[in-house]
Amino acid sequence: MSKEEVNCGIVDIGLYFPQNVRTYKDIAKLSGIPEDVVLNKLGINKIYYPSEKDQTSDMAVRAAEDCLAKTGIDPKEIDLIIYFGENFSDYRFFSIAPKVQGLIGAVNAWCYDMECKCGSAVVSMDQAKKYMTCDDSINTVMIVGGYRNVDIIDYKDSGVSFLFDVSCGGAAAIMRRDCNRRLILGNANIANGEFAESIVLPGGGTHIPFTPENINDDYLKYIRVKDPKGFREKLGPITMKNLAKVTENACKQSGLSLSDIDFACPLHMKKSAHRELLGYLNLPEEKSFYLADYGHCGQLDPLISMRNIEEKKLVKEGDVVALIAMGFGYVWNASIVKW
Repeated sequence: MSKEEVNCGIVDIGLYFPQNVRTYKDIAKLSGIPEDVVLNKLGINKIYYPSEKDQTSDMAVRAAEDCLAKTGIDPKEIDLIIYFGENFSDYRFFSIAPKVQGLIGAVNAWCYDMECKCGSAVVSMDQAKKYMTCDDSINTVMIVGGYRNVDIIDYKDSGVSFLFDVSCGGAAAIMRRDCNRRLILGNANIANGEFAESIVLPGGGTHIPFTPENINDDYLKYIRVKDPKGFREKLGPITMKNLAKVTENACKQSGLSLSDIDFACPLHMKKSAHRELLGYLNLPEEKSFYLADYGHCGQLDPLISMRNIEEKKLVKEGDVVALIAMGFGYVWNASIVKW
């Protein structure tokens, strides 16, 4: 028997970024792309770059600690931790949720890792809400992620130029039953498996394991698009439409329509794509947050945007905010949040 849906809101958000940055000028020098293209077309002012101390799990832990400091919540009150970060991390075989649980002292929480590529944060919010709806013992959930895919971007490969915005960092949020701030409403997701193997990190898996003969082959060490031209020709006509559709579906799940959206927080994308998406949503640019000063932190983007729009007072109580994401595979994801 299904249970009545509970109110579930975000208490607050924690973030962490390394001290090192790469500016649009640095990326232009590394890639050979003109500075004005990196700045004005790719939409990058700067990205973050990790030091040795900024392992994927470490950045997640620091974001979790920042979140606890902002909320004032005792980690012993956390019932569940969902790690939503990237599977490229400290080790090839590794679970990060237990490390976070141990280091922040959330001794009463159980935990797990999940992944839906760059849509993971949006999906983890939905999972957290559903756990609280279905399990009366779960009242407080931390979602947390780390992201360091900047290590596996080859700036000399023009086939992945749309990934030159990739950055790094950590983000976390605490969600609570009966919290009416940043209330999580409906969620929707779309998938298209046609693109499942379009973008891969070729080496180190079971398909192409590293051997003494290929260990120095740089092609295997970075994210590659198998057929850049074909990929763009197939994905281009559908991706913005799917982002608009999944947002509309999330609105329907919330008892709303696209016209009810007051503000949009898409993940970072080139400026023309950002404007195209806003056109589908019938929103002006000032009713969206653009992550030019962060780059694309993968799964973390929605939490980074939410923290910014709160601190910059870009939204007010009662506003309807759309969190919009997509990830390799290919998936498109959206959640609606009422401020």
